[in-house]
Amino acid sequence: MAQLTALTMPKWGLSMEEGTLASWHLAEGDAVDEGTEIADIETSKLLNTLEAKQAGTVLRLVAGEGETLPCGALIAVMGEDGASAPDIDAFIASFRRVETDAAAGEEHYAAPAYRNAQVDGLNLRYMEAGAGEEAVLLLHGFGGDGGNWMFVTEELASDYRTIALDLPGHGGSDKTLPGSGKLEDMAALVLAFIETEELGAVHLVGHSFGGAVAEQVAATGTTRSLTLLAPLLPGLALDRTYIADFVAAKRKRELRAVLTRLVADPDAISRDMVDDVLRYMRLDGVGAALERLGAVAREIAQAEPRPPAARAVAIWGEADRIIPPPGEGCLYNDHVLHVVADAGHLPHLERPTETTRLIRTALTG
Repeated sequence: MAQLTALTMPKWGLSMEEGTLASWHLAEGDAVDEGTEIADIETSKLLNTLEAKQAGTVLRLVAGEGETLPCGALIAVMGEDGASAPDIDAFIASFRRVETDAAAGEEHYAAPAYRNAQVDGLNLRYMEAGAGEEAVLLLHGFGGDGGNWMFVTEELASDYRTIALDLPGHGGSDKTLPGSGKLEDMAALVLAFIETEELGAVHLVGHSFGGAVAEQVAATGTTRSLTLLAPLLPGLALDRTYIADFVAAKRKRELRAVLTRLVADPDAISRDMVDDVLRYMRLDGVGAALERLGAVAREIAQAEPRPPAARAVAIWGEADRIIPPPGEGCLYNDHVLHVVADAGHLPHLERPTETTRLIRTALTG
């Protein structure tokens, strides 16, 4: 019998339980190489592209476009060209869905899991995966959560202890802000979290508002590296109307119109993403937290440019309309700039493969 391989619905992030096969990029009989784009998968966060992990031939497309399937379900069969139809049929009939529930392996340190930490009187939720000697701490942006890193954590966790923190006011963390909610207060809390969890010197990766927090933390000199994705830095342009419109959105249509400004392709914003964000915004304490953090974001944007706290790799989406890519000479010499094509303000969600590769260049120096 020819060697056959199952291609299954991926599980990107702990919260992902199912995905919708939006479109196939290939047809039966097509040969693929490692890294070839196979299909677009719609998740609760964004549309993402599934890539081949090994070379082979697409022998049978099992799932149809528009079909929603649980993570681990069979969507295609790959293998050697020339495999017989009966062999493929038998393979499909005998296939059993891959168990992808990370909670089942939570006792293993390397298994992805949600955890909680009590830091300075606040409960902070974080996702942890991997068991490397060095830790990567991921800080999301305004109105986001640790799940925004769902497309990059698995790859980073293969070599690093990878932690995606829900900042106060977001995700599963307390909605009360530390101190008066100033940038310095947020940075001090992150430093306390690093100490509480005994992470040592970490690789910091921050997006947007999380980038501002990460840079402030890096000023203490306790980090191994600093990577900033579309960071909110003094002197850079900020679409302040986005913050106001995001906080003011009360209905799905309003919120969707706001969220589409985050991405290069408006169709990438899924219905589930709109529902999830709207559900989060209706939680007690979220409105007040976002109002305060929005004011802090505007203060940062209005501040005078200053020398960077540490050398950083900066990554921007070419079509970012929230914090547009800086022009030549707008970043300090200690910042290395990479611009990702076909991406807006969320390159780690829109173009995760390229963005993860760039993050890795920063981690390895």
